Amino acid sequence: MQYSLPPSTRSLSGYSPQHFFSEVTLKILPVDQALAKADLRAPNLAALVPDVSSYTALLAQPEGVIEASDHGVRNRDRARADLVFSHFLDKAIETAADLAVTPEYSLPWDTLLTKLRAGARPAAGKLWALGCESLAFTELKAYQADLADIANIVFEDMVERPNRFLDPLVYVFLADSIAGAASKLVLLVQFKTHPMGDAYEIEHLHQGSTIYQFGGAGSLRLISLICSDAFAFTDADAVAVYQRSLILHIQLNPQPRQHQYRQYREKLFTYAGDETELICLNWAAGVCEWSNGKQKAWANPSGSAWYLRPKGFDAGDPMICHNHKRGLYYTWLNSSRAHALFINYLPGIYFIEATKVAHTGVPASVSRRAGPKLQQVFVWDTTTIALCGQAMASDGFAAILSQSGNAKSKLKRLYDANPVAAERALAVCAGKIGIGEWYKVHKLDSFRIETTEVIHRITFCQDTDADAADFRSGRLARCASLWQMLSDGNRRPPALADLEGGFSMDWRASHPHQNIISAGGKRATAIYLGEEADDAIVKRTATQMSENLRRTSASDDDSISSRQRLVVWFRRQGNLHRFKADRYIRFDDPRSTSDLDLTRQN
Repeated sequence: MQYSLPPSTRSLSGYSPQHFFSEVTLKILPVDQALAKADLRAPNLAALVPDVSSYTALLAQPEGVIEASDHGVRNRDRARADLVFSHFLDKAIETAADLAVTPEYSLPWDTLLTKLRAGARPAAGKLWALGCESLAFTELKAYQADLADIANIVFEDMVERPNRFLDPLVYVFLADSIAGAASKLVLLVQFKTHPMGDAYEIEHLHQGSTIYQFGGAGSLRLISLICSDAFAFTDADAVAVYQRSLILHIQLNPQPRQHQYRQYREKLFTYAGDETELICLNWAAGVCEWSNGKQKAWANPSGSAWYLRPKGFDAGDPMICHNHKRGLYYTWLNSSRAHALFINYLPGIYFIEATKVAHTGVPASVSRRAGPKLQQVFVWDTTTIALCGQAMASDGFAAILSQSGNAKSKLKRLYDANPVAAERALAVCAGKIGIGEWYKVHKLDSFRIETTEVIHRITFCQDTDADAADFRSGRLARCASLWQMLSDGNRRPPALADLEGGFSMDWRASHPHQNIISAGGKRATAIYLGEEADDAIVKRTATQMSENLRRTSASDDDSISSRQRLVVWFRRQGNLHRFKADRYIRFDDPRSTSDLDLTRQN
């Protein structure tokens, strides 16, 4: 949660992080120690057993209509929030999720307590990590007494402070008694430790001091940060927690990728090893805030994402396309050398199956930590008043597809079959290639994100950042122009005369450097570099693609044929040109050798 506007106009949508950095490390307390005073043991969580079995996570990304005041933050529509989150807890039980998570300030206390009173609870080995609405310390004490007959509510010792509210993360689980009695229902409450900005939280947040750690020793670890807790995350904290850890980061955040906010992730991924995973869970995009009787639209991205970098991660097209269809989108975080999978920005409940953060005592032949797989998305149906399964998520591509001009229908057909293939074909259209396997997703330019985490994906285009929008529009416009050139018989080179009979956009792993296929099944490579490419770029692009075609050809004849069907267009002062139009059709110089051979004369 980030705040910064002055008190007269204060709002949750602003923030001023620079005032709240601290060199004091987080106080991390093992759950065993927190429960000892209640004569209870920490649970053995299925998600933290370092074996080859998968675990499941149910992540809520709610629609955001909130109200904020000196008394805290909560849902504005109380009845709707009660229904949605009541169904979420039902779904956690129905799916037997090993981990169920809601973002900061989201789940109403009345909903949680009513469901627990009615008998709802996680099974043994399961964990609910619930970001609940704010409340006063006196209210929490009252809930502790009221629920004493069915549950132990445990939290750190605090001195009551009037006119202050708590920002709680409530862990719900079953714990065994040290004395050997029957297991008991536990609500372990962790409080936000660091406020943000100079509005409601800085003036009224009742800060906690402790972050709880599940697991350790022979198992994996789990800790959670509550939004601006991340600003106090030091290098020493990263060293202490990065190994064999699953880190939850729940938020209600208008700018989840702001630099000071995301740098804790950079710290964690600074260290060697691949046994660190982060689940960042924010509200859905487009939060609407009511404060002081005024309404304000945040226009925020969601930013909910799963970050990881296991050596066995499944970056194959079948897995990426499976996740894409349902609403989990792959990117490569280049600065951290990590995979970042973003959740669809729209509201929903996301049921994900994932491999463990680490394996211990597992044979190498089966120890493949492939990463998260989105199995089902549930959305709120106002007609049935229920959470219903969604067959396919809207990635926003349909809204911008027309920018590809007359290529629209062919591009859509390719996208429908494989959105990753569509982005590769578009990269060829724009000449955004290199030598070798440029088409691997961690190398493909539209899939790479830098520290800003602006998403340039073309077929996942919910990121409204201006740079992202310009990138997508530019790529599709380049495709539209190229299509016009290929459709014009006066502009097509003789080697592509067969396109007169019709052609489509295509990309196949067996022909990774070709993006066009004729009606007769002959493949070609067509590139349009626009007017901004200088002579060096034009030559480099043509040479690199020629070399790629040569290396992947089955024979000298195939090498010559594929390079004859390579065309690179560019413009100079509005005039269209082709790079060395006769380069591969001269009978005295068939060019079956590499264009990168420095002994040749060009």
